[in-house]
Amino acid sequence: MDTAIEQDLRSWSREVLEVPSKHLKGMPPCPYARKAWRENKVLVIESSNFEEDVLRYCRDFYEFDKELIVIATYDIPDIDDLSAFTAALNINHPSLHCMQFHPEYGADDADMDFLTDNSWESSTVYEYCMIFIQDLRLVVAASDRLEALGYYSAYPRDEYEELVVNRKRRLTDGNETSRDEARRRIQENDARR
Repeated sequence: MDTAIEQDLRSWSREVLEVPSKHLKGMPPCPYARKAWRENKVLVIESSNFEEDVLRYCRDFYEFDKELIVIATYDIPDIDDLSAFTAALNINHPSLHCMQFHPEYGADDADMDFLTDNSWESSTVYEYCMIFIQDLRLVVAASDRLEALGYYSAYPRDEYEELVVNRKRRLTDGNETSRDEARRRIQENDARR
């Protein structure tokens, strides 16, 4: 049975993430979302013991045969504490990519119009925060395919650096050639804007 948060995420995915966006050259904000939901590759856990559950699902991620595991809670931690926790997860689980969502930091703050230019409203009464857990190699490979299509040209430079370049840098363990390639791509994206 779907939890209230899972229902909310499915609605957000259908009405925002899977819808073609004029900001992204007609591509949806998450071109992989529809398929992942359809193929049952997403697991959403509504947690009352957030940190413990995040650690457990990071540790056992590959046992679940999922592309994305979302741990969500209504017990919202301080945003700086969540950022530090997420950074530690990415260090301690180098094969995974963990990304946080906190209600105090939204797409509006990041100038990501393609996520806010819609009429979707959450169906939950209370706000919640989440950590998304994915396989780092799969995320980087999917990101590389999107980058080749010009998908990231609508991203603000700092968000592009955080979401794309830093992930790839983690995968290549700081390889200097990858950094140079990332810089070149940022410059190309800036030139396109």
